[in-house]
Amino acid sequence: MSGISGDGVQNVLVLGGSYGGTMERAIIEDHNSLVDTKSTNERAGLEVADVSDLVQGLDVKDDKTTSDDPYLHAEPHLFVCGEILDIHESYVTVRQHGPTLAGMQAKGFDQDASSRKHLWSIDAIRIPYSHLIYALGSHMPEPLRRDSYTKKEGVSWMQTRQQRIQESKEIIIVGGGALGVELATDIKSLANREKQEKKVTLIHSRQQLLPNFDQQIHEVALKRLKELGVHVVLGHRLAMTEGCPMGSTITPMDKGTISDAKPTEGITSVEGSRRQRIRTNLGLELECDLLLLCTGQQPNSEIMAKFSPSSVSRHSRLVRVLPSLQVMVPQDDDALQQPFDTVPPCKDCDCFLDKKSAGASMDMSAELGGMPAHFPHIYAIGDVADAFGALNAGYQAWFMAEVAVENILRDILRVKSTDEMDQRLSDDQPVPLKHFQPGPPLLKLSLGLNVTATQGAPQPDESKPDKPVRPTVTVSEEPEDMNVALVWKSMANMDPSDMTL
Repeated sequence: MSGISGDGVQNVLVLGGSYGGTMERAIIEDHNSLVDTKSTNERAGLEVADVSDLVQGLDVKDDKTTSDDPYLHAEPHLFVCGEILDIHESYVTVRQHGPTLAGMQAKGFDQDASSRKHLWSIDAIRIPYSHLIYALGSHMPEPLRRDSYTKKEGVSWMQTRQQRIQESKEIIIVGGGALGVELATDIKSLANREKQEKKVTLIHSRQQLLPNFDQQIHEVALKRLKELGVHVVLGHRLAMTEGCPMGSTITPMDKGTISDAKPTEGITSVEGSRRQRIRTNLGLELECDLLLLCTGQQPNSEIMAKFSPSSVSRHSRLVRVLPSLQVMVPQDDDALQQPFDTVPPCKDCDCFLDKKSAGASMDMSAELGGMPAHFPHIYAIGDVADAFGALNAGYQAWFMAEVAVENILRDILRVKSTDEMDQRLSDDQPVPLKHFQPGPPLLKLSLGLNVTATQGAPQPDESKPDKPVRPTVTVSEEPEDMNVALVWKSMANMDPSDMTL
């Protein structure tokens, strides 16, 4: 939350945590370099020791010669870690989490600290805003979904999954998108390197792996999967939901757990440890020790649906936005049914991918003439936004953030553009807003512990007579950590020494 001086204090509130990119490499192998794993599921991503720090941040000086504005000497930014309970027109209600207990432990109050808190701690606070950016992202299906507030919790979650994968002899992965392909190749390449017998099966509902990308990516990925010994099944659909017209079911088998070994210290027992039998819509039946669903991330739109039900699509559960990324408010007959069910009807089916990509055909030009009903001060960006077919990718969210921030600054400062700060608009002039245009599909895909495939921006193919425009696809060798330190330095502007636990 930042205060920007103008005619008055403007509080810009961003709801969202750290970038929720895929963490499959860390799940597979216990690297020393693990990025922070704060969950983006209905959480604001900031850490403070206690609510008292919020007050201390407002360094108000008793100076009679200065303005009476209590925010005059306040810190410009605050970072709060907690769960978003509700959104209102001018404030959000936040319940703070973990850092207070962590602070107690650091001060020596280790004994039974998990059930203790400060005598004067406040569980919920209201944070006012003049502009809101809803960036709560999306979450994975079980058992890949994680609810971690701290780095320690996130690493423990990963170690638990590592143990589960290590114990499993037969693993079925459902979903041939980026996450499914990366998990399959990482698991199998690590097993091959350690000379472990591990059967890995990848089931995908389409005939093309990674269907949102160029056919070349499918060919490269399929070749690599077969080289590693992954059993690939294309054109078969799986859905746990009984009665799904497009898929079949999964049946637990009462054969006990796959390992009687006691969990190591600090690692809890893993759910879903019984063998399972799966059946596809084409009648294929397989058994496994571990089933991993990689059928697409579901948007964390529950909080927005509580605040404005019609702003969330009933079909995709994405937040409807204008090209300016301001949240739309369609007619009530389009409202999402309440109470909001966090589990979609087809919870493990990849139908969501079709609904997400369908947004690319949205034409707002006709509607913009009359300017549809919307919240002028509330924006939605990232995976949770129905942003005209934009892929669930960090670079797309980055571009959306730039558009939202530019529009907020234009509104606060009343300028046509932040590049022309000296040209202020009069009160009767409308503020022109920047529009978001999704970038081309880009991809950096790990295909095992040292192999990476990359899809770049489209370019003319000089080798063909008509020079067709096609994405560039390359395959290269990379270190196992995929140079994550460079990302911390270049994108997060962080000291990479903080990556280690």
